[in-house]
Amino acid sequence: MRGGQRSVFLLLVLIVAAIVLAILRNTGAGSAVEATALAAIAPVRAALSSASSGAAAAIADAQRFDEIRNENEALRAEVAQLRSSAANVQATRRENEALRAALDYQGENTEFTLLTAQVAGRDSIDTLDTLIIDRGASDGVQVGMAVLAGGSLAGRVRSVTTTSANVVPIQSGSSVVNAVAEGNDGQTDGIVEGDANGALRLTRIEPDAPLTIGNLVVTSGLGGGFPRGLPIGRVIAVFTSPENVFREAAVEPFVRVERVAIVQIVVGRSPSSP
Repeated sequence: MRGGQRSVFLLLVLIVAAIVLAILRNTGAGSAVEATALAAIAPVRAALSSASSGAAAAIADAQRFDEIRNENEALRAEVAQLRSSAANVQATRRENEALRAALDYQGENTEFTLLTAQVAGRDSIDTLDTLIIDRGASDGVQVGMAVLAGGSLAGRVRSVTTTSANVVPIQSGSSVVNAVAEGNDGQTDGIVEGDANGALRLTRIEPDAPLTIGNLVVTSGLGGGFPRGLPIGRVIAVFTSPENVFREAAVEPFVRVERVAIVQIVVGRSPSSP
């Protein structure tokens, strides 16, 4: 018999016993029978009392469970809010550090006129992952201008609106930059190209040109594009091929565009620069 059915049965037994006692109380045998009946139903009363206490405890446990669940939900929400606040604090700290670094670079490189901008987002145009910056034509930004991050080349301005611009990262497959590799043995001209994997290659290197691992790669200033001397990266491997007259080199970029938050656009040279 289930717990609920047992409790109903016991309750019915008590009701019947109470009726019998009431009838007997009106007769002469009331006291003796009443004592006997009370002794007989004592276990039933105890069982009902225990069942009642158990039910009350179950109800209390259920209420406490709901309270604990509500407390846990409130704690989880508080933890999520604290994590979000911590992430915002870290992002703000990184942005402030990038701004300070940009100001330091501008102070140390007075030959360029630099315009500081913030990366407002990212977009995909013709399979190119471009950066969207919060500076545009009204600030003097023009298509083709070099974009720096941390003092190194990050990309080139691709398109401009009045208040914003799209920047093609240097690692993009459409990025081509005239460059020179500098080392103790001399300089080597080449072209830095991006590829679909986000890597950089220095191409069209003459077979007898001096080139070793560790050479610094900078912009050459040729072709009327970027000014000379903007850092790009370092040579990490050199390749030769029987099918190709020219050699190639793998270049590790100084800038990882996916981590960039603050950039500087080279809008020109300072009036005092040669």
